Amino acid sequence: MVTDLNSNYSSPAGREFTLAAARFSGVNPSSKVLDLGCGYGDASCNLASEFRCKVTAVDISSENIAYARQTAVDRNVSHLINFVNADLLTLDYKETPFELILAEGGILSFISRRKGVELAASWLGRAGWFAFSDLVLLTEKVPDEILSIFEHDLYQYENEQSYRNMLDESGLDIQFMSLVPPSGWDNYYAHMARRLEDSSGFFADKNIKLAFHREIDVFYRLEAYRYIGYLFCITRKKAKV
Repeated sequence: MVTDLNSNYSSPAGREFTLAAARFSGVNPSSKVLDLGCGYGDASCNLASEFRCKVTAVDISSENIAYARQTAVDRNVSHLINFVNADLLTLDYKETPFELILAEGGILSFISRRKGVELAASWLGRAGWFAFSDLVLLTEKVPDEILSIFEHDLYQYENEQSYRNMLDESGLDIQFMSLVPPSGWDNYYAHMARRLEDSSGFFADKNIKLAFHREIDVFYRLEAYRYIGYLFCITRKKAKV
């Protein structure tokens, strides 16, 4: 069931999860937050609007950054957000650490999960917080058509336990972990369906339209939520002994 008609998130984890991460980590107007792979800027804008914190929003896509900047202007929070159009793997924030780092939309799968988690841990201040969402496998046997539509051969998705191991090895303590409910998927695909009506930009491409239409069809026809899930996790940097 669609619960957020205005969702503009590029993943099933939406506004509620962004705000939950910020509340867990005690974000306030003096906080610095880093949004890894900010996409269309909804998470960054929600954080700035709700908590009046300073946000650094990074994305490799110049189209995404342009869209996100305009969203920030429209929502009157552009003065609180620094948008950076860059490859995350070329950046270094060790000298300017953050209280909270957010990685939604599966950005960790795109840049290499272990590398992304280790970078985030190194860019956190003392006892800083790292929250992420990412696609995971729920069972060992997943229909080939589902694995194919989500490009498992390329991304080799984790499961919950392998993610737990990775976080522990990277010096992060899990504070909260859950799967995004079915409504999150419905909100995400409702957003995708709207974007597929675009006549310009990324979603105007015929091949992109076909790919997303096929993904939506496979997800609901084969009840993919029985085999894959979207993991949402809030972690905290371990104190050094």
